[in-house]
Amino acid sequence: MEAERIREWLMGPMVAVATPFKEDHSLDLDALQENVRYMIDHGIRTGQGSLLVAAAAGEHPTLNADERKAAMSAAVEAAQGEAPVLASIQHTDMRIILDLARHASKVGLQGVQLGPPYYYPQTEGDARRLFQMVAEESDASIMIYYTQRDRLNMSLDHLRRLADIPSARVLKWSASTDEEYRQGITALHNDLVIIDNSGRYKLGHSLGARGFVTHVGGFWPEYTLRIWDLLERGNYDGVEDAVAAFEKPWSVWTGKVTAVTGGEGPFIKATMEAVGLRAGPPRLPSTRPPENLLVEIRELLSSSGVPPASDRTETTA
Repeated sequence: MEAERIREWLMGPMVAVATPFKEDHSLDLDALQENVRYMIDHGIRTGQGSLLVAAAAGEHPTLNADERKAAMSAAVEAAQGEAPVLASIQHTDMRIILDLARHASKVGLQGVQLGPPYYYPQTEGDARRLFQMVAEESDASIMIYYTQRDRLNMSLDHLRRLADIPSARVLKWSASTDEEYRQGITALHNDLVIIDNSGRYKLGHSLGARGFVTHVGGFWPEYTLRIWDLLERGNYDGVEDAVAAFEKPWSVWTGKVTAVTGGEGPFIKATMEAVGLRAGPPRLPSTRPPENLLVEIRELLSSSGVPPASDRTETTA
């Protein structure tokens, strides 16, 4: 995949991939590779989807650097060049960020997700130095991660300057208001491939976003591909109907889980296991949801028509 032609191959659902663990909380790389193949075999492929591994949904704050590199390598190997693979390289230690960036280059990742270091407040100058250093260490495309949880609220002018770095090609975008969201995509979509990270499917696509981050794609790839197809055909009412039928009630359920235990791993992995995929427990101190919520998710999946993984046939596209 030629980086300079990224608009031709990075589009559609960007699946935030869970990192499976064994019951002793060690990495389960075999399960990760099985799940990567499952997503690809069910349609998440170059030009109609991508895979984001070892990021927040992959519990990267609980992984050490060697584990993050192992997850990168395993995912790329399993993908066999059939889908773009990206990974988070965010950290508080610049040495680890650069080590992860070099590893991404070594194993052939198509992209690295990078935001300003967290915990200490950063200046825009700090952030630009960070991005420039990563660009010098890795030939992978940089996906700028903009989130208002960072200690730096990056301005549009700053994002434009980051876009001047040749390998900064993608922006994972969210905003607290629709107006700020519109302004960002309008200002930046010609310079960066915009990936929506706020669930604003219709608004983002109408303004020029070329993909969206999804947790659902890890256990129901067909749903996310249907959303993308509806967006591309301009059937925004169909998108609204699909979201109302499954994603909104699933989001209510995930809210119940996060009230009990923190992180994204507990609700993503519980849903994966409910359809028959291998995911394992989240890393401690997070834990699996209680049994009443596990019963609830199985009932929701059944009532929504989500088929067990074993009942689905591979796509041929």
